[in-house]
Amino acid sequence: FAKRAAYHTQTTNMGTLWRSQPMQLIQLFVQIEAAHDTVDELGQLGLVEFRDQNPEVNAFQRNFVNEVKRCDEMERRLRFFEEQVRKEKGLSNILRGISVEGAASSSSGISIDELEGRCEDLEKELIQLNNNQLMLDRNYNELIELQHVLSADNHFFNENPAAAQGNFGNRGALLAEGGQPDVTAGKSVKLGFLSGVVVRNKVPSFERVLWRATRGNLYMKQSDIEGQIKDPNTGEYQEKNVFIIFFSGERSQAKIKKICESFGATVYPCPENSNDRQKFLSEVTVRLQDLEVVLARSLEHRKQVLSGVAMYLQTWKAKVMKEKSIYHTMNLFNYDIGRKCLIAEGWCPQTATEDIQLALRRATQRSRALVPSILSIIPTDEVPPTYFETNKYTKAFQEIVNAYGMAHYREVNPAAISLITFPFLFGVMFADVGHGIFLLIFSLFMILKEKQLMATKLNEIVQMPFGGRYVLFLMSLYAIYIGFIYNELFSVSMDIFGSSYYNPPEYNASCADCVPSGTFMNWTGKPYPFGVDPAWKGAPNELDYYNSFKMKLSILLGVTQMSIGIFFSLANYMHERQPMKWINIIFQFIPQIVFLWSIFGYMCVLIIVKWCTDYRVANPGGPAVPYILPMIIQMFLSPKSAPYPFIGGYEIDKDSSGNVIMTGPTQHKIQVVLVIVALLMVPTMLLPKPFLLKHFNNKRKHHQLIEAQNSDEEVAHPAGQHSHGGGGHGGHGEEFDFTEVFIHQIIHTIEFVLGAISNTASYLRLWALSLAHSELSTVFWNRIVIASLGGAWWQVFIAFAVWAGASFAVLLIMETLSAFLHALRLHWVEFQNKFYIGDGRRFLPFSYERVLNEEESD
Repeated sequence: FAKRAAYHTQTTNMGTLWRSQPMQLIQLFVQIEAAHDTVDELGQLGLVEFRDQNPEVNAFQRNFVNEVKRCDEMERRLRFFEEQVRKEKGLSNILRGISVEGAASSSSGISIDELEGRCEDLEKELIQLNNNQLMLDRNYNELIELQHVLSADNHFFNENPAAAQGNFGNRGALLAEGGQPDVTAGKSVKLGFLSGVVVRNKVPSFERVLWRATRGNLYMKQSDIEGQIKDPNTGEYQEKNVFIIFFSGERSQAKIKKICESFGATVYPCPENSNDRQKFLSEVTVRLQDLEVVLARSLEHRKQVLSGVAMYLQTWKAKVMKEKSIYHTMNLFNYDIGRKCLIAEGWCPQTATEDIQLALRRATQRSRALVPSILSIIPTDEVPPTYFETNKYTKAFQEIVNAYGMAHYREVNPAAISLITFPFLFGVMFADVGHGIFLLIFSLFMILKEKQLMATKLNEIVQMPFGGRYVLFLMSLYAIYIGFIYNELFSVSMDIFGSSYYNPPEYNASCADCVPSGTFMNWTGKPYPFGVDPAWKGAPNELDYYNSFKMKLSILLGVTQMSIGIFFSLANYMHERQPMKWINIIFQFIPQIVFLWSIFGYMCVLIIVKWCTDYRVANPGGPAVPYILPMIIQMFLSPKSAPYPFIGGYEIDKDSSGNVIMTGPTQHKIQVVLVIVALLMVPTMLLPKPFLLKHFNNKRKHHQLIEAQNSDEEVAHPAGQHSHGGGGHGGHGEEFDFTEVFIHQIIHTIEFVLGAISNTASYLRLWALSLAHSELSTVFWNRIVIASLGGAWWQVFIAFAVWAGASFAVLLIMETLSAFLHALRLHWVEFQNKFYIGDGRRFLPFSYERVLNEEESD
């Protein structure tokens, strides 16, 4: 409640990422004849977010709805062109993804009226070409079937000369059509015939239906057509058969034609005379050759038309989208009929005022308007949208933060530090020099091929890593850097500077300084220059050492980042109005940072002291190396006791039972003070702020009551009346509810106190993920590569291939995704909840770049 009400506008520029750009509400008065050019110039500038001045008006009742419908019709035609181009083989590769810069520049050479006329003519031409193409294809396929029919009929009649005269001798049906015995049986009968083609899988059913319908009074002969032919009606390639049916009587002929029609069979005319059939076949062959030439020319002409369309299709689409967006934006304006001008309101950065005025002057000159456009700044108490100016390097990091929530106006932006901390925490979990190098190569490839890939429409799987290519680049660098600290290259240690440990001589009872070889190694006394000494890799206590080191490192990094988050909240509080500024600083920031440092800051001090102390030298014969976690737990259970004192020395004492114990007077006093301070910070966060808010709210109500009384006196005495100039704004806010504020403060306090513990524990995922990555890499190397070295060469080759595949799939793909998601969680939950509100509204200016990119993503 207090955070959301306390932000105010400042005009000082504190950086493009540290805080959002200062915004202002502007009003434009544009003459109707200059409106189109003005919006066009502002769309190219992309720095004004227009507000809807007609929220109650239906979309179909806006002033420029006809122009929008006109653009919709042009978009329909362009989609039709694109569909035709994609169907044409060899032309789909011409279609490229929309290039914002190229489309915006090349589309300016043709006016929208010329483009509309050209699209209309091209649509008519393409529709006519398609209809002609369909008709020619149909005629061609019908002639192909007719050619097969005539050839098959010639072959049949050559094999049966008597059938050529329609005379089958004494071959007849057993029954006449009426079901009585055929009195013409044994006599010569003159028969008619039908010939055509039918789909091959329908032939058995076709024959049965014909036989039953004619009661056997037919003779049918059919043959297969080699290969598949295109059906004239459907255009699909099918396997078909040629058939010839002999029948007697007109009734039988009518039945057969109906059955052919129901089965989708096509009947073709066939001359009865052999010479006529041969002549007809020759004519069909000549017609086919002529149609092939016509079809080839028609296809070539259609391809040329579509090639010309494909070259400019994306440019035309960009032109139409820009034009449509202009009229959509103009529909947001208020049309002043009396002054014949459009009135627009919108948000823009304060630094963009001069650029907007220049754009208005250019639009006035382009339109040759007599009255220039006017820009005025409107004072307002509304919360402006949030705008961060980013580039290709910082955009991906800002989008990661925006995915959690858009920053409140002028709120501290987590992306300012996430540029470093996000890839660094990833590197802590993914630390390996070899794996980091492969990730570096992949990111460098996308960076070097940036222009080519940006000009190509990428699928979603490729677009995601390409959009975060600079994130991957920094992640790979930190993975390599931390890999050198951990001294791991594909789980194998690197002895770059020479180990600081050496094997001792064999054990000798007379040598007091000698230790058994293979169990212990002697230290030279000089630390390894950078990172972990390679001697630890493969040592019996390797896992104990790495666990201790990585666990403590995780706590240090976690407490540091959470402290930075609390200091970011201080930066937010410093940006608030009085008195909320000092209330939040004194009763929010100070108790939070003191509470965190009293417990976990103390733990970090103990870790650093433990790392910097050689207990064999500092306390010879003294206590063992102290354990930090039991000490922190015991600090709350019994602050006056320290089971493992190592700050300010220790003393030997005896307890009530006479047992020898070690005590640390200095450390005891420190722990008592820290516990008391930490406990006092809880009521400090909980109680003062709600009561102070209540006090200031009552004081504000008292001032409002006095102002209301003075206002009534002025109304009663008109002579003393004067203008207040909008003094009613800003005095009314949300109704103050003390119960709601107090409950909110209780929740906030509990959340911080418990979150300080759970968030610190959550940073142990840095240790867990790093350990899992290292152990998986070690298992793959030892169990696959090392285990195969004793075998044949082909076994080593196969083992290396299996190791490479497993490393790529598990360590480079799955582990990269896992470490990325855990780094994301640490920033969203553990870091940003200390200061980030994230309830702002994103600045969405009218921009051609955004319009074209949204269309491309769709």
